[in-house]
Amino acid sequence: YTDVDMQQNTDFLAEGMKILNEHIKENRRLPAARFCYYFSCVAYIFRNYDLAGDMMEKKWKLENNHYKRNDVFGLACFFDCLISIALALKMKEDKWTNHALECFEEVKKHADRTSHRVLLLEAEMDTLMGKTDNVVSKYNSTIYAARESKHIHEEAIANERAGDFCLSKGDVRASHYHGEACRLYLQWGA
Repeated sequence: YTDVDMQQNTDFLAEGMKILNEHIKENRRLPAARFCYYFSCVAYIFRNYDLAGDMMEKKWKLENNHYKRNDVFGLACFFDCLISIALALKMKEDKWTNHALECFEEVKKHADRTSHRVLLLEAEMDTLMGKTDNVVSKYNSTIYAARESKHIHEEAIANERAGDFCLSKGDVRASHYHGEACRLYLQWGA
């Protein structure tokens, strides 16, 4: 990224946070929760897991006791699960592992429409639990399923996660997966 790109991203985030805070101040909980959801997804994709976790927790508070939650076919739970896994791996706190398990169960309810999400979360949960024997195969199945269902951004995420896993194991395939993730993110418009 150039300095101009970084400044535009900073300006965008600052403007979005301003709007989010206005919604919270005016007690418009549902729009505020949607902003939090959006920011948590963007923060996750840009690997700012702390911000993603903060936004996710703020969303939970805003949605607490609210009859309408921001979740379409388990998409919010999918990202909540990815964020929780990332934070569980980083912080080693049971709170995040337990939340990841809860979200994973919720995402599985929509497996008929979004099998690639379930496959990715299975690979991520296996990594979290230390069951890594077949993880690369699961990532490859995820990549294929996401490609078939034309979810390019989730294909990119799967490639990135496969690359990160391979890198952590000293596996030379990491560069291939990371290269594919970069290509797909650019194709998607990120």
